Amino acid sequence: MFRKPILILSALTLALLSTSCTTRYQDMLRERDARIRELNGQVAQLRGENDELMRREQAAQAALADASTRRPEPASNELSDTQRAVGNDAVVSYRRGRLSIGVNNSVTFSSGSTALKKSAHQVLRNVARVLRGQHAGKRFYIEGHTDTDPIRKTKNKYRSNRHLSAERADAVAAYLVSQGVPESAIAVVGYGPFDPLGASKAGNRRVEIVIGDPIQ
Repeated sequence: MFRKPILILSALTLALLSTSCTTRYQDMLRERDARIRELNGQVAQLRGENDELMRREQAAQAALADASTRRPEPASNELSDTQRAVGNDAVVSYRRGRLSIGVNNSVTFSSGSTALKKSAHQVLRNVARVLRGQHAGKRFYIEGHTDTDPIRKTKNKYRSNRHLSAERADAVAAYLVSQGVPESAIAVVGYGPFDPLGASKAGNRRVEIVIGDPIQ
């Protein structure tokens, strides 16, 4: 007698529960989709910001590289005037954007030695006068260079050609200081055989006095 109403009530209850579950599930799907859209938007924004930072970094690196390599070419009379001032025992050139005064080791040093020869004094006095005059206030790089032949006679004194080249550059720097070039303006560099001018071994044995930028 009461079975049919009970069955109807149960069916209605199940229907209500089913509708409630379906509604909740649909709400969860909508929340999930909204969260996915939000995250996708954040990802797109971060990618855009990252791309912009990369573009700025590339532009900054390109500008820095351009500034470091772009130097004004010296007037031709600067080369000729400097060449006349230092004399025929040195070669004035323009290397890597900077004026350079090269003195061959045949003028400055005996084989395996770091003691300046008398023939070096006059040319280095001339170089010092040029540095003190038209290039006052600049940084000067005294670079020692050798050929690739291994050290034999004086290998007990010098660990390598680089060591020898640095000692020779330092000897030239000391002489320039004695001639009035400010010691604080000088940097000494030993290249050894690693910055050759060409195939000639004799030509690669040299000291270069490179004129840098003004000291800040």
